[in-house]
Amino acid sequence: MFFACTCAAAYPERPIRLVVPVAPGGAVDVVGRIVGQKLAVLLGQNVVIDNRGGANYIIGTELVARSVPDGYTLMVTAGAHTINPAVYRKLPYDALRDFAPISHIANSSGLVIVVHPSFPARSLQELIDKARASPGTIIYGSAGHGNLTHIAGEMFQVMAGVKLNHVPYKSAGPAINDLLGGQIPLMFGPSPVVVPMVQAGRLRPLAFTGLKRSAQLPALPTVDELGIKGYEATGWYGIYGPRGTPRAIVDRLSAATRQLVQMPDTRERFAALNLEPIGSSPEEFAQFLKQDLQKYAEIARKAKIEPQ
Repeated sequence: MFFACTCAAAYPERPIRLVVPVAPGGAVDVVGRIVGQKLAVLLGQNVVIDNRGGANYIIGTELVARSVPDGYTLMVTAGAHTINPAVYRKLPYDALRDFAPISHIANSSGLVIVVHPSFPARSLQELIDKARASPGTIIYGSAGHGNLTHIAGEMFQVMAGVKLNHVPYKSAGPAINDLLGGQIPLMFGPSPVVVPMVQAGRLRPLAFTGLKRSAQLPALPTVDELGIKGYEATGWYGIYGPRGTPRAIVDRLSAATRQLVQMPDTRERFAALNLEPIGSSPEEFAQFLKQDLQKYAEIARKAKIEPQ
């Protein structure tokens, strides 16, 4: 017990690596950088962002699972962590067993269904009409197979009775770049990234996937409001270490995370990104993760998503 307390008192003695399992520019990257900046101040040590994108977070997540559990390798991740077990036949880690939950950082109130301004649909109903008229011809990009930006599209197809053509990217950043360039017409886009582009007129919004309207886009109706009752696609962000991270260090990191999400400037930045600050204990986060795994296993079953 004395050793654990001494360890926590000394921690951190060197820079911390914060793995973000996506390419720069995606929503998880944005949240990771906010959290990293704040943790550096609160812990009095540099926090270095390490982007390890690919395979819908799996590459970066495996790296963390196999890291030394000393508190110097952490990960900020999102909903794909609990979706992947439902859509991949085999993962190189166990989504629960191989990690030490630290804190549930924030929730995303929803995605924004956005199209390139050249796309002829100006409303969600027009998108549905065009998709029904030409099944399987309208492409929608996602941040990867099993990402929420993919699952939201699969749910939409089932509930709207349409057929779209899914094109997965390595992460949200490249998908959004192609959307902005007109290479793809449609995306169920992460709010932290696409809301500013909507506000700047670079993308056209059709609907919001939360059950409540976005505070940043209050004139934009929800999918539920537009007649697809019960449709909801929302996300979350959290921070972990590898399994075996000393409890004293987990507690210190959890306390710092809960502190940073309550800071007025953090809350202001989160609000601008359509994020609701949470901050939770390790136990609360662990329970949330178990429930989320069950939720997406059921969604994948209903959407008839074949595991890859």
